[in-house]
Amino acid sequence: MEKNLFWIIGAFIFGGLAIQVFIQLETYYYTEALLSILTGAIIYFGLVVLSKKNHKAFLAGTAVLAAAAIVMIFVSPALAH
Repeated sequence: MEKNLFWIIGAFIFGGLAIQVFIQLETYYYTEALLSILTGAIIYFGLVVLSKKNHKAFLAGTAVLAAAAIVMIFVSPALAH
């Protein structure tokens, strides 16, 4: 049950995000939003698979992802100009 729980949670999260794209966004932004959701889903499901096979690699991948997110907090305002 635990093994399938993360797959089910991910399917609901990313399925809901995809539905939300079609409900709320204009057609011009569909591709960009769906590409972003797809990238997030690939990372999520990759980490779910990694957590079952190699816990150290899972922790390293999560740490790299967290570090990249923190760096982007400070770098993204400079990219906007």
